[in-house]
Amino acid sequence: MKTPVINPTRIALMDAAERLFATRGFKSTSLRAVTALAGANLGAVNYHFSSKDSLVIAVLGRRLKPLNERGTALLDQFEKGRGGKPVKLEKILEAMFRPALELIAKPSQGGRNFLRLMAFTLAEPGKFLKPLLEEQFNEKNRRFHRALMLALPGLTESETYWKMHFSYGVFVHTISHPHILEISSHSLCKLADTERTLERIVAFCAAGFRNPTHPLKKQE
Repeated sequence: MKTPVINPTRIALMDAAERLFATRGFKSTSLRAVTALAGANLGAVNYHFSSKDSLVIAVLGRRLKPLNERGTALLDQFEKGRGGKPVKLEKILEAMFRPALELIAKPSQGGRNFLRLMAFTLAEPGKFLKPLLEEQFNEKNRRFHRALMLALPGLTESETYWKMHFSYGVFVHTISHPHILEISSHSLCKLADTERTLERIVAFCAAGFRNPTHPLKKQE
């Protein structure tokens, strides 16, 4: 089997786009700015990606696939040797969040840029992104949803999805905007220690999952 040829211009364009998209968002980033940062000509984007939308998809896809594969692999690992018993809630949450934190710890792989980019993706999810997000998240979400329901059999199917959604929100906000935490805490709190950050997020989200959910009061 032949090893895929890595085109340096294509990689440079994706690296530049990832950096700019993460700081400016998709709409505010021009292709001219991307090519200038990548040291390429404007026609290079059309040659390698055909359009700005395709470039966005390529930038997201190259990180999402290995990230999600790592998460499901961790869940597989935690499920092995359990003799069919449910995985502990904290271990499920670790499998959900650890891969992204591992990516942050590798600046050469653009970890923090990518996670800020994911925050922009959630804030301005264009229709062209829907197929990619469905492809990358549907199966992963089903796996984790099933594991969470086994770990917490008292939760309904819908409530489990709600709590997953809230937990992802806590996680994405925390790791995408660490400067807010540092400023608001007057530098008392920082995200320098990956393992400690993971422990804090897992503990907070686990408490939310275990907290009984009460129906909203009807408006009088």
